Amino acid sequence: MTNDSVVSLVKSEGVQDAVRKAVELCGGMRKLVKKGDTVLLKPNVKNPSTPGYGVITDPRVVAVLIDLARETGAGHIVVAEGSAYPSGAYQTFVSFEYSGYTKLAQEKNVELVDLNGYDSIDLRIPKGEVLDRVRVGRRVTNVDVTINVPVMKTHVEALLSCALKNWSVGIATREEKKLLHRCGLHDAIVDVHAAVTPKFNVVDAIVALEGDGPNLPPGKAKPLGLILAGKDPVAVDAVSAAIMEINLKKVKHLVKAEERGIGTTDLTQIEVLGDKIERVKTKFLLPKPRG
Repeated sequence: MTNDSVVSLVKSEGVQDAVRKAVELCGGMRKLVKKGDTVLLKPNVKNPSTPGYGVITDPRVVAVLIDLARETGAGHIVVAEGSAYPSGAYQTFVSFEYSGYTKLAQEKNVELVDLNGYDSIDLRIPKGEVLDRVRVGRRVTNVDVTINVPVMKTHVEALLSCALKNWSVGIATREEKKLLHRCGLHDAIVDVHAAVTPKFNVVDAIVALEGDGPNLPPGKAKPLGLILAGKDPVAVDAVSAAIMEINLKKVKHLVKAEERGIGTTDLTQIEVLGDKIERVKTKFLLPKPRG
């Protein structure tokens, strides 16, 4: 077992206390952020949605992480996202405004970045399964610390949408998002993660989403009151799947990520600190079979 395989699991009615405790159990923000660092937070703000229904990351979670980074001496803080683009309907700054992130950025004096924008960069993917390169928002590559802040939910294509998917699909630019889905989503998620990996992950499971996610409707909000955190995104997703009572072997991108050496899904090798999976796990409605 390594330090990377530690996942914190905190159940609390208070968002601030839960986020702070989850980060502290993994060594604290001082383990990640040095004085003067530029810190990028990547929540899920996939479309214009009201927080608290499991579709997007609750801005209150991101607000606590901004405070923690600033308390540790961060010089500049960025909140970055590239909203979903199934039909050209979603614009990132519209999503920021509707979902409360524009107000958060103004209150906390942080920068908002659209990763779907023109300022992008092509990254090579050595030994990629379906991609040899991917175009991502440049901002994720020119900061000191990256923190992935997904929301826990089911997904009609990926089955589980959490740390791995939030990062890999979210940082890809507008047209690349469509490419990732066309060429084989599970392999593409792993390919992108192999090219550029966040340094830390904090999962918003205050209210999760079950059923035919990732949207509401047809998905259904599922209040859990949980925050998870950890360095290893595969371990974080494995614990999330266990909480949701999803068979790990059916989450193909998790299996593939472990095979590629990105992290571990072996719960016997993951040290869960805080609460116990057995105390908080609850069966999620799964997406209906497609086709």
